[in-house]
Amino acid sequence: MLRRIATVLFDLDGTLTVPVLDFPALRRAIGAPPGASIVHALQAMPPDRRAAAEAVIREAELAAARRTRPNRGAIELVQWLHSRGFATGIITRNFREAVDVTLAALGLAFDVVITRDCAPPKPAPDPVLEALRRLGREAASALMVGDYVDDLTSGRLAGARTCLVMNGPGPAAFEADLAVSYPEDLHALLRKAFQTPSA
Repeated sequence: MLRRIATVLFDLDGTLTVPVLDFPALRRAIGAPPGASIVHALQAMPPDRRAAAEAVIREAELAAARRTRPNRGAIELVQWLHSRGFATGIITRNFREAVDVTLAALGLAFDVVITRDCAPPKPAPDPVLEALRRLGREAASALMVGDYVDDLTSGRLAGARTCLVMNGPGPAAFEADLAVSYPEDLHALLRKAFQTPSA
């Protein structure tokens, strides 16, 4: 499967970075139900309440971005992908400003960055399809990498292969074509698939 991959799309928080945002606390702060998608909860709010909730979320995301740390092997994986000519992208439901702060802290750049401005958001396939459209790439040769079911669903519905980052030992909590503990493990699998002796 990995030998057919030419494009790798990543979720950001909890995938390329160590998880920082306290999502249950954030849901409580904006009055969203436990376990609900924050973006979908925002879409259901009346305009005045939505504006206040977005301000809370924006500040939380910026604070998290300032504390960002790379996940295990994430930087090396992305650098290797670039060196091998893979197309890369970020697909996140964060605000663009927080994404820019995070990527600057990591010292990484991507060929395309899709944020919450793309509607409908994950788990709909639209963000993945939009990234592939901008890249001029086919879904059949793409891998969507994420740590949550919405990342995997978005990729699968778009026709891409999926990789779950579990952030620890298994078993996998969500169905995916491939599951790894950390980005460094995906890096090792790709190096083996493409027969490169080192990172």
